[in-house]
Amino acid sequence: MNAFLEKTWQNHLQFLDLNANFEDKNALDIAQIAILLSADKNNYERYFLLKEFQNIFSLIDLRVDIFGIQHAQVCAINLLKTGFLDKQDLLKALKILEKISKNSLILEFIENLDVKKVDKKAIFESHFKELNSINLELQKLSFTQESKQRLEKTLEKFQNLEFNICVTGIMNSGKSSLLNTLLKKDFLGVSNIPETANLTILQYGNSENAKIYFWNETEWQNILKTSEFSEELKNFAQNLAKDLNISDFIKKETLIKEISLEELKKFSSAQNKLSALIKKIEIQSKLEFLKNNIRIVDTPGLDDIIIQRELVTHEYLKESDFLIHLMNASQSLTQKDMQFLIHCLLNSRLSKFLIVLTKADLLGEKELNEVISYTKQSLKSRLENLDSNLVEKIDFLCVSAKRASDFYKGLVSKDEFEKSGMKEFEEYLFNELYSGEKTKIAINAYKKELLLELKNLLAEYEMQNKLIKENEQNFDKENEKLFLEFKAQKQVLERAKEEIKNSILKLENLESGIDNLLLLLAKKLKERLIDELKYLHNKGQKANISRILNITDITVKDGINDILREVKFENLKRIEDLKATLSVKYEFLQEDFESGFEEFKEQISKNIENIFSSEKFSLLRLQITQLVQKKFDFSLETQLNEVIHEGFKSFEMAKFLKELKINQNFFDFLNYKLTHYENSQNEKLQNLENLMKNLKADNTDLSQSYEQNLEKISQLTELKTELLNAN
Repeated sequence: MNAFLEKTWQNHLQFLDLNANFEDKNALDIAQIAILLSADKNNYERYFLLKEFQNIFSLIDLRVDIFGIQHAQVCAINLLKTGFLDKQDLLKALKILEKISKNSLILEFIENLDVKKVDKKAIFESHFKELNSINLELQKLSFTQESKQRLEKTLEKFQNLEFNICVTGIMNSGKSSLLNTLLKKDFLGVSNIPETANLTILQYGNSENAKIYFWNETEWQNILKTSEFSEELKNFAQNLAKDLNISDFIKKETLIKEISLEELKKFSSAQNKLSALIKKIEIQSKLEFLKNNIRIVDTPGLDDIIIQRELVTHEYLKESDFLIHLMNASQSLTQKDMQFLIHCLLNSRLSKFLIVLTKADLLGEKELNEVISYTKQSLKSRLENLDSNLVEKIDFLCVSAKRASDFYKGLVSKDEFEKSGMKEFEEYLFNELYSGEKTKIAINAYKKELLLELKNLLAEYEMQNKLIKENEQNFDKENEKLFLEFKAQKQVLERAKEEIKNSILKLENLESGIDNLLLLLAKKLKERLIDELKYLHNKGQKANISRILNITDITVKDGINDILREVKFENLKRIEDLKATLSVKYEFLQEDFESGFEEFKEQISKNIENIFSSEKFSLLRLQITQLVQKKFDFSLETQLNEVIHEGFKSFEMAKFLKELKINQNFFDFLNYKLTHYENSQNEKLQNLENLMKNLKADNTDLSQSYEQNLEKISQLTELKTELLNAN
């Protein structure tokens, strides 16, 4: 490390502790670490001026100076060496930064750096085990049943943390084979659980059964509406109506049937027409892999005749913690793969996802590398006018499910299994799930909730000992003083309640401006499409539907993302500003407000993203496709304008944003925190009254109570140290 630092900084190198580490390993993400490491003697003065750079240093509590940079670089390298950071992710981030910084030295250094291989799942479970142990100790030290119940609920909430893996791919991409191998059991695509055309959710359960969710009347009408633009879907729907009594399954409210796994083939087989009436299937099973609170979302093939089934897939993608997209290695990148991956790169909240080349045993290593290279280049070409660096979000693995499955069945040797890529796939999957943003947020939230309860307990024991110590001298005076403090705080609490209520009422509703932004976006889309059609008309060429849809997708999705980003920023900013103001004014509420606030913001952010209707956008795409195939003239421009205007109007984003009731939800969040604090204070008051009674009783052994409390204070202090160091 010293040699690298000498090359990077030369005569600017400071005297450093090469064993230094960050106090909080989670303080910076991989992009921020890359920015830190890209600083050198040639650019550090420019970096000082960057607001993002200054923000990074505030997160790690260092001064923005040359010593601070070098010290932070040492900490970052040491963090990488422990295996806490992913080496390949860091290299990707540094390569992206090469446009603004020459990173050849740091890239070479990291390429050759030995990084400890760690089991991220084991680390995650160890963290939770440690926090659970502290939780149980706090329960033993709790004064009241209410406090104990709060800790029990906290324990249950975090123990039930779920991970959702979404698996996608076109038909025959090998989804069932790969999942069966991952689950180590022939579970999907077999006689009782056939290859399904429906989105299927696999989750752990003590019993083995399935739930069938059918489309409701509104959803089915939307499917029929889209059939007006597809002759194939129209014929399919008409034949379906002849063969089935659709009203038996399509109801006003969603019909849910609970069945055994043996009955599943009667409903879900891709060969069974009834499957077209099914929206999704939930399967419960005792499979060992699912015991880790993992849910697998097995999606229908992306080349589905029923568009709504694809849209359901996209909805589940929004909620997924990790995406695995499968491609048959010998078929390479299809047009449908391309469209789906571009959509994910432009719209997914996930920081990265995985492409698995299946049936890898059919190709050699050189051919597999060529497929990966071709896929990357094709995606970069499509993203050329946007951000080709988005391709760096994708990782690639090659897997032969057949080789691994044959090994599990005892048909081939371990050498064959080693060639399957299955071990690398499983390790990769667990490492990504258990080191992602969700786990970091969960662990930090758990720590905050425990710390809050611990501080309340500590204050309680310390107050009791203070009273015991002063009992003989001025007991009545101290008693009166404490009760007056509680009374005064209760009055302040009432003022806080009233101020929060008034502040929320004054918060401006921000949904009114969305309609204007949508109108501008609709105008932009119309102009781009008309320019394209005029150009083709002048050249005597027909409209290229694929290109027209590409223009539509990129224009609308980029525009919608910009609008939603602005809406999120404005809503979250005013919420954070109000919370900060209240926390300063009512300092005793600060820790309560902080606990769970990041989770609250994350949910608000998700809710805002979901106000855009993918289904209505798909209908607009179909209308545009039908329209642009007509002869180009003045009337076409008018029709296109009407279709786009009506389509954007149907999005009703302002209405849906209003229905989110963000202000009300924030009020409910703050009110819940106030209630929690108020209950905590009432418990303390009750404990104080009980203590007063005991102190007045003749048979009370004060010295023993005092010593017992000291012992508990010591225990809580130790637990507090453990909690603060749990990292």
